[in-house]
Amino acid sequence: MRSTWKYIIISILLILAQGALDNYVNLSIYLNITLFVFPLLMLPVRTGTVPAMLAAFIIGLVVDILGNGIPGLTAAALTAAALLRKTILGFIVPKDSKEDKSTVEDLGLVRFAVYSALMCLIFLSVYVFLDSAGFKPFWRCLLRLCTSLAANTALMTLLFSVSRDNRRR
Repeated sequence: MRSTWKYIIISILLILAQGALDNYVNLSIYLNITLFVFPLLMLPVRTGTVPAMLAAFIIGLVVDILGNGIPGLTAAALTAAALLRKTILGFIVPKDSKEDKSTVEDLGLVRFAVYSALMCLIFLSVYVFLDSAGFKPFWRCLLRLCTSLAANTALMTLLFSVSRDNRRR
């Protein structure tokens, strides 16, 4: 229960930080920092697809309201990532630990990095290509996707290593 509250508080703080980042910091047109993907990544392994999609939609809507982008774009892209979350976890979570008690924290740093890279790839692919809507050159969209993917995977892995429960070691 204590871990649940910890991640709820971390999620709220990351969503508020994302709102501040969207409104006050302009890093580059080729870089999208997405702090709000981390709460979706940290949902328990046993969470179903529909509750994950609902949580992703709500998080995305809050980020859309706090940010200054196209309304609904973040919600749509994050919901698409949540749709494929169980499939990605099926490939990454070891077969012997698919019990109800397994958590994302049990994955370890390398598996979490792969998991976050795939989830960020899905989110950013939908986000970038819906955002450009065919009006921007493909190479520019691809450059934006690659730089954002590298930065966000590193950021999610860093957030995971910082927030991970050290008592399990």
